[in-house]
Amino acid sequence: MRLKGQIVWITGSAKRVGKVCALACAAEGADIVVHCRSSRKEGEEALREVEALGRRAMLVQGDHASAEDVPRMVEEIRAHFGALTALVNSAAAFPRARFEDVSEEDFFSIVRTNLWGPYLCAQAALPLLRKARPGRLINVTDWAVARPYRFYSHYMAAKGGLDAVTRALARELAPDVLVNAIAPGPVLEPPDLGDEEREKVLAKIPLRRWGRPEDVAKALVFLLESDFICGETIAVDGGRTVG
Repeated sequence: MRLKGQIVWITGSAKRVGKVCALACAAEGADIVVHCRSSRKEGEEALREVEALGRRAMLVQGDHASAEDVPRMVEEIRAHFGALTALVNSAAAFPRARFEDVSEEDFFSIVRTNLWGPYLCAQAALPLLRKARPGRLINVTDWAVARPYRFYSHYMAAKGGLDAVTRALARELAPDVLVNAIAPGPVLEPPDLGDEEREKVLAKIPLRRWGRPEDVAKALVFLLESDFICGETIAVDGGRTVG
């Protein structure tokens, strides 16, 4: 499937990696559903940048983990475009906390954002994705599901769950929807990362450098255009998985 003329919804695409992915898909000819929760200004700017590439775009705003907001956003997409080819679950949170400090509220907040939200969006979008025959569902997980970070146990629980959901849905939804995942590695530095920790991370990356959001975007375009990849996770990590 070529992306030209396809309709792609990317959650969390008002800024950062999600925005870069949206622009990369638009550059390949896709029409884009930009999504934001609270970053309305950034979402409107992303929309304008997509349109500047000559593609159609719309902005949906809401909580991607809300049982009220998500069906509304999907209905807005249906009303505007009449179809949806692909859903990319990119919206996420990445909080750092020692295991003994994680409260019940902390745990379920991150699970809601990083696991329930993608699950809910996929459920709501499924009727439209099935009509695309085949639609595409791409979840953004994390390379560290296999080799977890320290001080991110609740985050890893959520991303590990999303990894499992990806594989489960790949079997359940095929052949109507092709389900895959992208597992970024060190692409954007966490804001709370100290100099010493930064050097330790670089020392463990075979390519000896941080990646860029564009690296994730290239993998996304590849998966969206593939017709015979299902249930796969592509690590975009500079070799960190084997480092």
